Amino acid sequence: MDQTMEADSYKDLCLLLVEDDEIMQISLVDRLRIESIPVRAVSDTASARKELEKGDIDLVVTDIRLPDGTGIELFTDISNNYPGIPVILMTAYGDISDAVATVKAGALDYLTKPFDINEFIKKVVHQLSCISDIQLTANNPGTDNDYFKPGSGCLGKSNAMRKIERLVARLRESDSSILLTGESGVGKEVVANLIHNNSLRSQGPMVSVNCAALPATLIESELFGHEKGAFTGATQQRKGRFEQAQGGTIFLDEIAEVSSDIQVKLLRVLQEREFERVGGSVSIPLDVRVIAATQANLDVAIEKNEFRSDLYWRLNVINIDIPPLRQRREDIVYLARQFVSQLGRCKKGGIKGLSKEAELSLQSMSFPGNVRELKNVIERAVALCDGPWISQSDLSITDSNAHTHDTTTLKETIEEAERKSITRALAENKGKINQTADSLGISRKNLWEKMKRYEIDK
Repeated sequence: MDQTMEADSYKDLCLLLVEDDEIMQISLVDRLRIESIPVRAVSDTASARKELEKGDIDLVVTDIRLPDGTGIELFTDISNNYPGIPVILMTAYGDISDAVATVKAGALDYLTKPFDINEFIKKVVHQLSCISDIQLTANNPGTDNDYFKPGSGCLGKSNAMRKIERLVARLRESDSSILLTGESGVGKEVVANLIHNNSLRSQGPMVSVNCAALPATLIESELFGHEKGAFTGATQQRKGRFEQAQGGTIFLDEIAEVSSDIQVKLLRVLQEREFERVGGSVSIPLDVRVIAATQANLDVAIEKNEFRSDLYWRLNVINIDIPPLRQRREDIVYLARQFVSQLGRCKKGGIKGLSKEAELSLQSMSFPGNVRELKNVIERAVALCDGPWISQSDLSITDSNAHTHDTTTLKETIEEAERKSITRALAENKGKINQTADSLGISRKNLWEKMKRYEIDK
């Protein structure tokens, strides 16, 4: 791509520059802004970490020598906590060996000072163009466009989901098996589709299999296919799900539900990269990327001899754990608004959105069914809503479905009670902080602190 790439191509991206030399920092920032490249600049690793916590950084360019640490330490933190964010190192001649070692560990590139600023811009523009070119074709909440920008919030606005987006981007050229874990309804299939559609196999098929929904007597034939006459009723040859997924990805949902016999066959397929149809003797080479998912604790299942440890390690090359919705409460209203936008289009007259009282009510729910439950609540509300705005009553929220997840300690019980009281008081006082604080008998400052602690949006 030309160095003078259109500004619109990266207007929504952001570069973080970490440079303690004031003159150098000013020079680089000025040049980046001339190129219409959004940039934020800091002078030390502590400030860099604060910027990274905001979840909107797409590229980091850092000096190796910094006042409170090194760029290498910062790179390690980014790799562990913000996978998918590329890092370019700037180094003096004497630190080249450290820079080379860091590049081998996964850093994007390095520049030796003094460097040609045009070369600097060229590297930055190339990397931003690679990020902006990643396409999103998965059907997932939170986006209405055709492009996936890692960290943009297509899975949610919480740092946890932005980290997963960045990890998905980092896996784009990987073909390793992936194990998705998390409670029912957190969006494991959405993440699986996102991985496939942003991989080198995106032009191939994406085949999903719910292992828990397949009868034990049919699952082998369903997965591997069968030859004509293999069993009673097999009147013709049939391709199984693995064969249907050739050149693409197979998603094995609820993998913990398959029997020990099928586990053995899956292990062989993953090891040998070939399989036979039921009743057949010809080995068929396998060209498939495997993504598995489970809501079960496979470590416990292994201890109980219910799941093979060797299959677990074959599947769990890369693990992505998706947290429940109640642990990322900032995603509740964010996703709810997206669902309203999607579902409201189908209703005559349309739906403009959620009232403030409705949003506060949503924030008070625990959502044991996670994102799936949230979508069902919104779908019901859209159907029941008679006006342009979804009201609190349209949500049909009752005490029976609020806060149903278990609280195991006194502290958790108290926190749930406080969160519920605050959200109810905010709804009753239409979000007015002074009136809400007065009704709760606490100070305005104390209320703000509790709202921040419990991630309650005013």
